[in-house]
Order: sequence, then C-alpha cells, then structure tokens
Amino acid sequence: MERKRTRSALKHCPFPGHALAAVLAVGLSGFTTWGGPGLSELKELSLESLASLRVDTVVGAAKHEQKLRDAPANVTVLTREEVQLHGWRTLGEALRSVPGLVVTHDRSYSFLGVRGFNRPGDYSGRTLITVNGHRLNDAMFDSTSVDRDFILDIDLIERIEVIRGPGSTLYGNNAFFGIVNVVTRRGATMGGAEVSGSYGTFDTYTGRLSYGTRLTNGVEFLFSGSVYGSDGNPRLSFPEFSHLDNGIARNMDDGWSRSALGQVSWKALTLEVGYVDRFKRVPTLAYTLPESPIIFNDRRFRIYDDRAFASLKLEHTFEDDWKLMARVYYDYYRYDGYYPSDYEPDVEGNPSTVNFDLDRSQSFGGEIQVSREIYDKHLLTLGAEARYDFDLTLINRDLAPAATYLNTQQDGYFAGLFLQDEFRILPELTLTAGLRYDYYAVGGETLNPRAALIYRPWDPGTWKLLYGEAYRAPNASENYYDWPTPPSSLGLEPETVRSYEIIYEHELGRTWRASAAVFRNELKNLITDSEDGFANMETATAQGVELGLTAFYESGIQGRASYTFADAYDDSDSSRLANSPEHLGKLNIAVPIWRKKVFASAELQIMSRRKTLGGPPVNGLCLLNTTLFSRELLPGLDASVSVYNLLDTRYSDPASMEFVQRSLRQDGRQLRCKLTWRF
Repeated sequence: MERKRTRSALKHCPFPGHALAAVLAVGLSGFTTWGGPGLSELKELSLESLASLRVDTVVGAAKHEQKLRDAPANVTVLTREEVQLHGWRTLGEALRSVPGLVVTHDRSYSFLGVRGFNRPGDYSGRTLITVNGHRLNDAMFDSTSVDRDFILDIDLIERIEVIRGPGSTLYGNNAFFGIVNVVTRRGATMGGAEVSGSYGTFDTYTGRLSYGTRLTNGVEFLFSGSVYGSDGNPRLSFPEFSHLDNGIARNMDDGWSRSALGQVSWKALTLEVGYVDRFKRVPTLAYTLPESPIIFNDRRFRIYDDRAFASLKLEHTFEDDWKLMARVYYDYYRYDGYYPSDYEPDVEGNPSTVNFDLDRSQSFGGEIQVSREIYDKHLLTLGAEARYDFDLTLINRDLAPAATYLNTQQDGYFAGLFLQDEFRILPELTLTAGLRYDYYAVGGETLNPRAALIYRPWDPGTWKLLYGEAYRAPNASENYYDWPTPPSSLGLEPETVRSYEIIYEHELGRTWRASAAVFRNELKNLITDSEDGFANMETATAQGVELGLTAFYESGIQGRASYTFADAYDDSDSSRLANSPEHLGKLNIAVPIWRKKVFASAELQIMSRRKTLGGPPVNGLCLLNTTLFSRELLPGLDASVSVYNLLDTRYSDPASMEFVQRSLRQDGRQLRCKLTWRF
C-alpha cells in the first residue's frame, strides 16, 4: 500500500472596486478633520509635548536601530498600544492590519501571504519571523506560526516590525518576501506582576501570569506563562460530505495551547527561553487519499505542535566604537498527527486504524556581527552565521495493525557570510548596499545582493529606490518526506526572487505619514508538490501598487489606512495565482471617548474575490471588528470588550490541494471580554 501523504504534504459582502475607494476616502477625509500642528509649530511645543511625540524606529531592516525614513525597506511598525486598542488576539490578527499582508486559515493552521502571494497550505516559509532577532522558522517545514502556535502571548509584545521586501542579504534563508521581527517587553518596563484573563464565544478562555523587574544590581528579568482553550465552533457544515453524517462535523473544532517565556539580562548578556505546545482537533477531513480515506467526524483526528528555543546573546560597544553582537542558540520543533483512516478492503488486517505522523527537528547554531562607522560616511556591518540541524526525523506509520511507511533520520546545515555598507554620499543621499553568500547541505550555494538608494530632497519627503534578491532553500519535508523515493527530491534547487520597488514617503506635519510604493517581484524555481514528489516547477510574477496613510495625535486619536493592488500570475500561462486578492483595503481608527482612559476602535478590512484550486472563486469580503478599551479606570486595571466580524459576514478561505473542499468556511460574529491587572 502506498504510504499516506498527510500533514507534511499539506501542512458576505461581494467586492465592488468603487466601494473600496469610497470607504478609504471617507476614512481619510475623517482623519483630515482632526487637524494638527505642522512642522513650523514644533518650536512652540512644551518639553512635555515634545517628549510625547511618536518617533517610529526599526531594528530589523538593517540590524541596527534607525528611523523609518532611513530604513532601506518598506516598513510598518505596530505597537503594544495598538494591540490593546484593537483587541488583537494573535500575531496573525495584528498582521492582518498591515498593508499588503493576508492571513488565511484552514481550521488547523494560519498562513501568511505578502502582496498577492499566499499559496494555500505552504506554511508561509517565504516570510522570516524572528523574536528579538532570533529566527523562529523551523527546520522541518520552514513554517511561520502566527496563530495559537506562536511562541509568545501577544500581551508580551512591545512592537512588531514588518519589513516588506527580500532580506536574505542579512538573514539568509526564508527572508524571501520580508521579515517580521517581534520585539518583546522587558522586565524593567513591566515593573511588577500582571495577571490577565479573557472569555469569549465558543467557550474560549485565556489566562496569563507575568512578572518582570530590574534589580538594583542591574539584573533584569521577565517570566511569563499563558494558557488558552476553546471548544471551537460546535457545528461545522461541509456539503462535500453530505453522505457522511449529513456533512456536519460536531464538536470537532476544539483546541488548547500553553506557552512560557523567560528572559534574564545582566550587563551585555541576555538569555531568552521560550516554549509553546498546542493541540487542535481537525474537523475538515484534510489529508485524505482514495486508498486511505480519513474517517469523517472522528474525534481521534488531532494534531499537536511543540516549539522551544534558547538564545544567549552578547552585545558590546568597544571604546573605539566597534559594536559587537554574538549569539548562540538551540531550537526544537515537533509535530504529531493522528489520522483515523479506513483502508481499502483488500488491505490485510483491520481496515480501520490510526495513521500516525511524527516530524521533529532540532538545531543549534550561532551568529556574530560587528559594525562601525568609518570617516563619518560609512556604516559597515560584517557578519557570519551557521546552523546545524542535527536531528531531522520523519516517521509515518499505522498504530494497529502496525505498519511503517517512512522512518528516516537526517541532518543538515547552513552557513553564511554577509557584508553591508551604508554610505552617506551627501547629507540628503544615502546608498545602502549589501551582499551575502550562503552554503547549505542539500543543494549548494547561493549569492544574494541588495541595494537601496535613499534620497531626501526636502525635510518631509523621502524617496527610496530598492533592489534585492532572496532565496528559500528546500526544507527537510520537501527533501525527505518521500524518502527513499523519488530520489530526485534531493536535486531540488532553491526558490529565488528578484524584487524592485520605488517608494515615496511624506511626513505631513508631526502627526501624519503618507506613503506610495510600486513593486515587482519575479519568482523562479517555485517548489511544488506533485504526484512524483516535490519539484521546481513554476515561475511567477507579482507586481502592483501600495498606498498607506497613518496618523497619531497627542489627544490619543490614531489611525491607519492602506490600499494594495497586486497582480500575481503564473508566468507559464498568465493565470492568476490561487488565494491572491487583486484588491486589499484596510482602515483602523481608535478614538478616546473619555480623557485618555476609554477608547473606541474600529478595524475594517476589504478584500476582492480569490481564486481557488480547481473550484469556484471565493467571494470578496468586508470584515468589521470593534473594541471598547479602558485603561486605569481603577488603579492597575485594564478592561476591554471586542466584537469580531461585527456584521456576521459569511466568507471562506481557499483550501490547499490536500483538502476535498476547495474553500473552507470561516467563523461569524464573535465576542471577547478581557481584564488585565498590574500590581
């Protein structure tokens, strides 16, 4: 019998274009009525007012802190305050508010797409996610976890840096379409204990206990533990299975997760340890095959994910202004899947069994980076990085009667060298250029350059002309899941992208920022799953326009608006890519309704229809989320009430090829109440 292809193979508002323009126009016109002083009025501000000004900075774009206008990339920064005001429950919900980003869900995992590229079920390995600069993409699937399997409770996030565009020059593998760098809170800023809990629709609850402080001897620490549980949607209808239990999956959507974070810092050293484990029951009958169909509505169908990391980092500035960063780390990931299956009658033994999938990766590695400013014109950064994946285990077997279809233990490694120079040609003109060489165990070598010319012809305006190349190496699942056949899997080449982008950013007074970008991404050697295994089969192009506007006022009023047009197509036949919305509009507004203690916020997301794999397209959607948030109504107490999908919009996300369904229905209106107490 052929071995099962399981998780490793997978792992209402119709949209009118003029409606999107109208919504954004109304939102932006609303912003303009709020007014605000211009640059000429800065000299009249008090010291207190100057201290309260919001100045966004980013670390991940060039591996050192810099203002957004100086970053050699298209960057969005989300703050902890925005997380609170909008009631975001997961990292994925926060990323949905970012221009050009799309997060879809298949009721097991959430997937992150960027600027028209979000292939159903590919684990989002073309975006690199880091926590305080430490890579989180696992060595098995390259997956980016942005749902309840993310390693941090969202309340522990200080800010989220979203850096669009290729980043392999500094980060190597997976920094294909961009980097999401999550910066955590510190013990000193927490300044004591926090207890937080929430309850909402589907009997969903969360709980968190955190403590952080800085001691008089300079030691700073933070420890936090979180739990999550949900009964999920009790009744999910799948018309494709109407002949099985009337197509109704009952009580098959529950799940839970537990996470912990520890940080200890002393002088130049920082030790971080993180852990998350997650359970999810699967209602969708995913991963089924004709010769071994999974049993519908069977509560044995479940999956588990475990992730952990430990990182020890040294940061030091020498007397001659050389800056050093060195890090050693360990990463762990494990996936367990249980698939109740009915085999064909001609299979010997009991025709009903549970197929078990185990995928585990363990890695350790290190990186070192030195930088220095030379002649007041050059900021040089030189670095090296190496990672050894000493445990890449893939097992697939039936539990009873026992039968093993896959059992392989492999290893792998990556090594890279990079150099970057930020050259201030003139006070208003800067050239950032970099080059990185990488070598990896299965496949060979790759060289990735980037260049960014930044020109500020006048103080409020900035032009950015960007070019970059990036790669994604074949991961362990793609190389070994069909081991020992087909042997051609080991001949996979890395996916590559060439990216071109022109950006204009303009600061309108001290509270507004507007941006406009034109981009083009050319993708080659895309790795695709086929009947003969994984192969480099596709080339594609994604190009378009992105507009953005943000406003932050001393009064507490703040908002973001964006529109993205993305034309993403297969080069072979010019057909549109699946799960690729052509139009994407977003609007976020938060307004204080009583002093700066009670806020009301609204988040509107509009998306055009999307193509599915072999089925009819899913309709466009309009989603409206609202939150009422109060801060310090009682000493140390924050409270919020959020309604998600307020309009109860009926919408679906495209499914991957391993699903019988071509699209998967998403949840309707949901409610959550949350309390946080600091003491």
